Amino acid sequence: MKSINIISLVQAHQSLEPVEYGEYIKHYGIDIKNNEVEDLKHFVLKMYEILTFLNIFNDFYVGYKIQHISKEFDLLRFGSNYIINVELKNSSTPDKVKKQLTRNKYYLSHIKKVVHNFTYVVQTNTLYKLDGKSELEVVDFSLLTQLLTNQNLMKFDNPDVFFNPSDYLVSPFNSTEKFIHDQYFLTNQQEDIRNQVFSKINKGTTEFISVNGGPGTGKTLLTYDIVKRIKNTKNTAIVHCGLLNEGHNKLNKLGWNIIPIKNFRNYDLSNIDLVVIDEAQRIYVNQLEQLVIDAKSSNTSCVFSYDKQQTLSSRERLADIESKIDAISGIVKFKLSDKIRTNKEIASFIKVLFNSRRTDVAFEDCGNVDFDYFTDANTVKNYIRLISNEGWEVLKLTPSQYDKEHHESYSDIDSKNSHTVIGQEFDNVAVVIDEYFSYNENGKLSYKSKTYYDSVKMLFQNITRTRKRLKLIIIGNKQVLNRCLNILN
Repeated sequence: MKSINIISLVQAHQSLEPVEYGEYIKHYGIDIKNNEVEDLKHFVLKMYEILTFLNIFNDFYVGYKIQHISKEFDLLRFGSNYIINVELKNSSTPDKVKKQLTRNKYYLSHIKKVVHNFTYVVQTNTLYKLDGKSELEVVDFSLLTQLLTNQNLMKFDNPDVFFNPSDYLVSPFNSTEKFIHDQYFLTNQQEDIRNQVFSKINKGTTEFISVNGGPGTGKTLLTYDIVKRIKNTKNTAIVHCGLLNEGHNKLNKLGWNIIPIKNFRNYDLSNIDLVVIDEAQRIYVNQLEQLVIDAKSSNTSCVFSYDKQQTLSSRERLADIESKIDAISGIVKFKLSDKIRTNKEIASFIKVLFNSRRTDVAFEDCGNVDFDYFTDANTVKNYIRLISNEGWEVLKLTPSQYDKEHHESYSDIDSKNSHTVIGQEFDNVAVVIDEYFSYNENGKLSYKSKTYYDSVKMLFQNITRTRKRLKLIIIGNKQVLNRCLNILN
């Protein structure tokens, strides 16, 4: 995306033929509707009445969107001393204006600069500003023009350099303090689903709801936010289909009611208004069937949050819990589609790593994926300890409780395994790919050594915990090494 002089944009819209105008804004990477340009024209005229210097209209980014997030800014202007954001509304109310500017302040705060947030409402000819205490005030255009005049403009190729999409998905487990203190926002899609869920469970009847989404879509944040908003007025329980982590334990100490699935047998739902089944793809069929019976008899609503890709054993895969959930009478289904945690680079790399025949994925190497090659397990074991002290979360495969498995020969006893990191996320993730991983005749990654749990599924689980950087530690596997070289080169 390129910055533009907003007078130029308005005059191009007024004078160029539609095809010419379309090519013009395409050159700048701008996607703006005709009625929005009309609002921009009114804004430009108001500023021009105050000050006619063309420099205050220069270097605006119009309609910038943070990658992977449904968050858009109408006008952004970046300076080394401060950032200016202006939202344009044909009509609005002060409450709506304040809500949007508060949200904008949150997203822009990650740049670590002073931000001045404005909204211009055309129909009322009113310019609002969010003050330092996040209160809304009506201001004169002379304030805005003065700020634009005194801004020390920055030159850069693309605003993307200021935004890391993964910064905006707060994990209730790994960023528990931020979650508790409301230091996050949901995407528009998440908010819409949450509001529909509220309308269902507030009916006072038994409701069955499913929330389905792939890695990085924010299922956990959404479902825990739902519980957070209603647990003071309704009795709630969260059943986690796995082992409780440190985040779960912190929330329980704050009065939450989160229990592992192994403790859910014969649980009394008679005093529970809402039960959330988190990571529901891992629930046993008989547990699911009993839960549905108990919920109906106790008038308890149920929300099933799951991702069918995140199964860790053949038993879980063959159980096909998704179809069992879909078959519940009257169930209302929601699907999260906006990926906001996994950055584009890592998401693309995962697709082409797990399938050597994928040619439809555009991978752009931004330096966040790397690998090391070793030939013996002892060196790897020492290397794991080294990088663990350098900020890497080295995730290992979950071993069998009954038999010794090959991957235990190089795994560190202190590393988290696939089952303990369910639903969690980490900035820097490292995983080991040993010599038993290979590509089958269909190009899909497989594992040739016997393991109790599905090793490919566990590797996928571990890699998709990554927020920012991914490191592969390859042991004696030239096939995977060459695949990585082909991808990254």
